[in-house]
Amino acid sequence: MSDSPLHPRWNALCLRVGAFKNAQETELTFDMVKTLYTHPPRAYHNLAHIEQVLAEFDQVFRLANDRDAVEMALWLHDCVYIAARPDNEERSADAAAMITGLLGCPPEFLAKVRDGIMATRHSTDPGKGDPALIADIDLTIVGSSREQYDTYRRQIRAEFAFADDEPFRVGRLAFVQRMIDKERIFTTPHYFKALEDRARDNLYREMDELERQK
Repeated sequence: MSDSPLHPRWNALCLRVGAFKNAQETELTFDMVKTLYTHPPRAYHNLAHIEQVLAEFDQVFRLANDRDAVEMALWLHDCVYIAARPDNEERSADAAAMITGLLGCPPEFLAKVRDGIMATRHSTDPGKGDPALIADIDLTIVGSSREQYDTYRRQIRAEFAFADDEPFRVGRLAFVQRMIDKERIFTTPHYFKALEDRARDNLYREMDELERQK
């Protein structure tokens, strides 16, 4: 992954936000991030997902109030992920505290990063501002093309390979229903206008398929 565009991008972010303007901490923390995202191996919540959300952020960065805090939250929002656990966002936020601490970031910066990471639980209203933007960027896959959405579904199923078909179906159906029941899937005006209808089409299609599997 050192040949990836992610590596210099991480270095540039660390040099902007950290107290230590040298390569030692950026290299150390990049190795930590890379290790976190590859252990355990994941089919979806991996560094390819981080590349995707960062590329999306590049298209809308002007919507952010604190661009660096948004970018750091996007980098780290899935850094701890075990499919069977319900507290991955909390644990990712704790990892973010450790990493930003090594960089010498101020507490107020970490607070913004933590709020952004917790918004990706998608179980409560993220509110407004940067947490809403981060949550929407994380959900762009739901509003993607039919082909991309189906690839995402297969990747999620692979991450839950330990689960039998029926428990997975029930759990996935609960997630899909929760998304559909939201007044708005996307909170920010930009993403609501661009992706809301397509996201609902994808989710209703999946819900129908899951219900037919009973």
